[in-house]
Amino acid sequence: MASPVEPDGRRMRAHSAVSFDLIVIGAGSAGLAAARRAAQLGARTLLIDRAEVGGTGVNRGCMPKKLLGYGAAWSQSASRCLHTAAAHGRDAWQDAAARIRTEVGRLHGVYRAHLAEAGVQWLAGSASLRGRGALRLLTDAGKRTMRARQIVLATGARSQPLPVPGAELACTPEDVLTWDALPASLAIVGGGVIAVEMASTLVRFGVRVTLLVRDPRVLPDFDVALSEVAFRALAAHGVDVVPDADVVRVERDAVNGDGVAVYVAGPDVTAVRVVRAQRVMAAIGRAPATDGLGLEAAGVTLDARGHIAVDRHFRTRARGVHAIGDVSGSPQLTPVAVAQGRYVAERLFGKGAKLPDMEHVPMAVFCEPAIAAVGLTEAQAHERWPDRPERDARPVAERIDVVERRFVSLEQRFAGTGAESLIKLVCNARSGRVLGAHVMDNAAPEIVQALAVAVGMGVRLKHLRSTVGLHPTVAEELLCI
Repeated sequence: MASPVEPDGRRMRAHSAVSFDLIVIGAGSAGLAAARRAAQLGARTLLIDRAEVGGTGVNRGCMPKKLLGYGAAWSQSASRCLHTAAAHGRDAWQDAAARIRTEVGRLHGVYRAHLAEAGVQWLAGSASLRGRGALRLLTDAGKRTMRARQIVLATGARSQPLPVPGAELACTPEDVLTWDALPASLAIVGGGVIAVEMASTLVRFGVRVTLLVRDPRVLPDFDVALSEVAFRALAAHGVDVVPDADVVRVERDAVNGDGVAVYVAGPDVTAVRVVRAQRVMAAIGRAPATDGLGLEAAGVTLDARGHIAVDRHFRTRARGVHAIGDVSGSPQLTPVAVAQGRYVAERLFGKGAKLPDMEHVPMAVFCEPAIAAVGLTEAQAHERWPDRPERDARPVAERIDVVERRFVSLEQRFAGTGAESLIKLVCNARSGRVLGAHVMDNAAPEIVQALAVAVGMGVRLKHLRSTVGLHPTVAEELLCI
């Protein structure tokens, strides 16, 4: 029977003690952070996952897709600037896929080394709760029971299937990385971050993309200004964006036997449009991965959305059981998962643990051009700032000041695209304090990473305008706003 691997690579003997200070189920960003930090603090720690270390982010999610975006950008830049198609499109796909596999393999080695260095023991398999402090483990070699003082559930989330007939015909964003060749055409159902990233990336590899968005606009969780420029950017790249599109069913295409037909109802429900493509992708969100965890037997409850219910310290209703990362309903972002994992480990085995600040978490969309934001949107600011109106007798509309700067960056001028960049700040009109920052440009994620610190510390417009910046950069536009 398979046994946990000791930090030096040896397997634990079958009669070894099977009691740990901490057992973590799930080796994604949250689980890795919790296990590694707990072991560094001296806790005897076991990490369990049925798949390779790294979870969705490393193996099928943000890291591979970011690398895929690089491949699309480089091949397209060569095509635009050198006026040749040699490095653009389908011919670049297999090269990009090979580079991604190499990098993911390297990351596996890095994470394994970090675990071993910290003293974390590793077991490949699945686990389910069996009452207080007990787990039933299943590996290729069989079953066994282990006990722990504390248990952390960090099993992440999985792509949601389409809730319509024919859902089994749709692939997921994770499946893209397994493709040997690109489809000629692709219908993507969804309008959020993953859907927009997939559309922006694959269209630059030469795929004909139709984006079916149920909402009136793409990226509905972002500021309206960013949604508008994102729509224009997608259209400029050749993506057919269909808003207010309600997919009602998917079928094999009788007209084109090797493809699919996606039936879409619009605002006029009496009219149904048929979108034909070689493949269809469901990118409508991610659902918590709770199957097979034995939650009910242990007294762990779920919230209304199916996530594991936790308190502010990530404790479940079951004593000694915690849940972190995507499975707990937190924002589905790697830095959030890492911060939660470290916090839980330090709270359980260290001293002075401090809850991570969730008020100023930046978000990004790695499309072309990229999008990033931190803080309040303009709509949120009008609703929520200030939260005590008695402090300010002015009408709500006069309490908020919005400043924007639109321009074409040197990068886009050199590429000949004329693509518009945007910087938008939402501020307290009286103090000038920046409540939210919203940027669209390929430099946006790097700019907003720093702005998250500034916004969290209460930066004001006057501070930005009095700063001497770097030239020529995109970020200097922020100082001239």
